[in-house]
Amino acid sequence: MLNARELKEHFGDKLEENVLLRDFTSMAVGGVADYFLRVQKVDDLVGAVSYLSKAQIPYFVLGGGYNIIVSDMGFPGVVIKNEVKDIVFSGGNTEVIVGSGVEISRLLMDAASRDFGGLEFLFGIPGTIGGSVYGNAGAFGHAIGDFVKSVTLLIPGGDDRESKIVRHTAKWFEFGNRSSKLKEFNKLHPLTNKPIILSVKLQLCQSRKDVILRKMQENLKIKKLSQPLGVKSAGSFFKNPGIEKEQSAGFLLDRSGAKRFRVGDAVVSRQHANFVINRNKATADDIRRLAGQMKDAVRGEFRTNLEEEVEYIGKW
Repeated sequence: MLNARELKEHFGDKLEENVLLRDFTSMAVGGVADYFLRVQKVDDLVGAVSYLSKAQIPYFVLGGGYNIIVSDMGFPGVVIKNEVKDIVFSGGNTEVIVGSGVEISRLLMDAASRDFGGLEFLFGIPGTIGGSVYGNAGAFGHAIGDFVKSVTLLIPGGDDRESKIVRHTAKWFEFGNRSSKLKEFNKLHPLTNKPIILSVKLQLCQSRKDVILRKMQENLKIKKLSQPLGVKSAGSFFKNPGIEKEQSAGFLLDRSGAKRFRVGDAVVSRQHANFVINRNKATADDIRRLAGQMKDAVRGEFRTNLEEEVEYIGKW
């Protein structure tokens, strides 16, 4: 049960009320969050989640706002905007510890300036490091999970236990196709206060800045040819059912005629059928209904069930 007075007493002026979430998502949809809190320090993130979980107040930690569709009814609780942006490069090797709120592009550029590479395949993928590890983001046959050495998590407590900070290796995360153990847990327990990624230790590799930047630009060029960049989109909407081209979600949707589909201002991209675009004033409900039509088309044509890569957030 939300207690406005206690929340305001605890968080003070940092706590905002009735914030429109569509302004913080790449899809530009989403209703109002009851409360909205920005955090720039990892201690503040830990403190906020620990307090809210102890008080049994629903919360959601928002990163870059990609790969999510926020309900038109908003979020009945506290949305925490993760702006923890610490990056610590090891002095003796190519390891780096990255705060979960760091943008992918910033990490890649900072690493390149030190002649550290390996993650060039991520260039052009928006969002934060925390979100990319949570969903095992990748491209060109690579995924960030392959470079994770360990992840520091905050496990939320409850009315009978305290929150705790733990560190797990990449093996614990069971990285899979655009997924992780953490993402699968959250899918199975949608009403449970969720563990939060605080920081990630990544193993990069030695390279040269000019080589790294050239690879990044080459990858971005390929993406621009095949994907609708610079539009209101959540990124790839569905997971690929298999590794072959004919098993990709984009291929199956294209062959199913999904590029013709539209619900309100939510449309399937003509450039890549696995991208849903908000043309102007699409609602979250429009997008979810369109996604249902896309899944039905593939099921009817290929007897294949598509699974969302994006997550639906809030009250539906």
